[in-house]
Amino acid sequence: MAFLDWAVVIFFFAFTIWDGIHQSGKTRNVEGLLLADRSMAWWAIGISVIATQASAISFIATTGYAYVHDMGFLQMYLGLPIAMIILCVTLVPFFYKAKIFTAYEVLEKRFGLKVRLVTSSLFLFSRGLAMGTTIAAPAYVLALILNISLTSTILLTGLVATVYTTFGGIKGVIRTDVKQLSLMMVGLFFCFFFLIYKLPENVSFSDSLHLSGSLGKLNILDFSADTSEKYTIWSGLIAGVFLFLSYFGSDQTQVQRFLTAKSLNHARGSLILSAFAKLPMMFFMLLIGVMLYVFFIFKPAPILFIPEDGSKIEIGDDIAQFNSVLDERRKSAYQFIEDRTNKENQKNFQKSDEKYIELRQQHMTSLSQESEKDRNDTNYVLPYFVLNELPHGIIGLIIAAIFAAAFSSMDSGLNSLAASTTIDWYQRLRKKDGTDRHYLSFTRWSTVFWGLFATVGALLIGETRSLIELVNQIGSYFYGSILGVFVILFIKRTNGTGALIGLIGGIISVLLIDAVYIVSSSKELLLFMPELVRTALGVAIPIGTEKLVSYLWLNPIGTIAVVTIALITSFKAKKQ
Repeated sequence: MAFLDWAVVIFFFAFTIWDGIHQSGKTRNVEGLLLADRSMAWWAIGISVIATQASAISFIATTGYAYVHDMGFLQMYLGLPIAMIILCVTLVPFFYKAKIFTAYEVLEKRFGLKVRLVTSSLFLFSRGLAMGTTIAAPAYVLALILNISLTSTILLTGLVATVYTTFGGIKGVIRTDVKQLSLMMVGLFFCFFFLIYKLPENVSFSDSLHLSGSLGKLNILDFSADTSEKYTIWSGLIAGVFLFLSYFGSDQTQVQRFLTAKSLNHARGSLILSAFAKLPMMFFMLLIGVMLYVFFIFKPAPILFIPEDGSKIEIGDDIAQFNSVLDERRKSAYQFIEDRTNKENQKNFQKSDEKYIELRQQHMTSLSQESEKDRNDTNYVLPYFVLNELPHGIIGLIIAAIFAAAFSSMDSGLNSLAASTTIDWYQRLRKKDGTDRHYLSFTRWSTVFWGLFATVGALLIGETRSLIELVNQIGSYFYGSILGVFVILFIKRTNGTGALIGLIGGIISVLLIDAVYIVSSSKELLLFMPELVRTALGVAIPIGTEKLVSYLWLNPIGTIAVVTIALITSFKAKKQ
């Protein structure tokens, strides 16, 4: 990076810290720190929610996913508007009228303290795990771009977000999120138009869409009923609805945001804004990934985008073979553009692209075997483009945008973790009669604790496959079961015993279903181990097996299991 790039990044860090904490002196109590005195406007909350979702994971991994696969990931968000409308009618007014600090307070009133604490602990555990991933996402690629150690990048990201969140509270979070989302969108728009500008003169944007469409890169909808497929229209419209109902309706990170609204209508407006802005935003990110694929048809591309293993890897004679495949693909692309009606031209282009993909996969497999861990360059495609193709100054801007995306996700997570720790645990169990100053101090120390916890977690996570899938997968182990507890709030026949047993049973059901694999050749079912456990232990699944259901379906499974078990247990308890 040049001096100009470093200047942009340093200015961004300084401004973010100042902007996040400069009003901290006005915060006098916990309500101000955690709920901004319930004074925020709908548009600011909505933008903050979008910024949190448009994390560095989305910024980096979504574009990479479209490059490696297609635009089918968008199907995951098809159920988002449906979920938001349901929440605006049900849980949002219920929470807002209750004047609570955390979503889990209402559970105690209905089911007792144990259910509140168990549900809160599941949130703290799952969100704490996800926070480490939130930091790790940009850190691994930024360490390579900035040419500094991974530890330094993780510490820089984690500590800066912790500092301004600790002092600025939720108001500082929302204020900085609005500006950070603006920076992210500027960076994305620049990348998109720069990609179009840098295409060869005789290749138009329309040609790019035609080329990518012929390769299936523009595919979005998959009507397959196979539950092992990760992204289909059914997993989006059914399983996705459950995921977003839980994420926005029972995850303190999101509930806390709309509790800061100045009125119920402002709370509803914030969710509607984020619901209908998220789909086009994700579409745009995926389209950038597709345009990157077209860009590297005509420009030199590495075999792998992992800098230390891909663009600089020594593979002897394979370089000549790879360059020959790239030349063949480039020529066939030009021929296809010149005469789109010629089916033979299209077939030749598709065959040359298959050779490119096959060579990439061969080297990815070899790299995985040498390193003895699953490798993937999905998270490195956009950073490689930024570092090697963009002009100086803009590189610094994009890097600042990636950091902004990381901060906007981390700050809201820290604030919500501190809120649940203080309100659900410390205030409820240890000190009910503390002063505002005492609770304010404890909340800030809780923020520091979770900031350090997430930072250490990022150091331990290690490189993984697509990070945007990993963070959603972690949530899917818990979201469905937590949502189930909030669903039975509206079922009068359920009681505290049923809710507690149902919650535990829901988590066990999810883990058991996730442990079921199918042998591809014989269609035989076998029980291996939940993927979350397998990934943590670094255990590989047997060759020729695949999961029975994809992670999105774990959300409705968890919800249905909790509701069913709670109803049965509550009924038996009443009969006794």
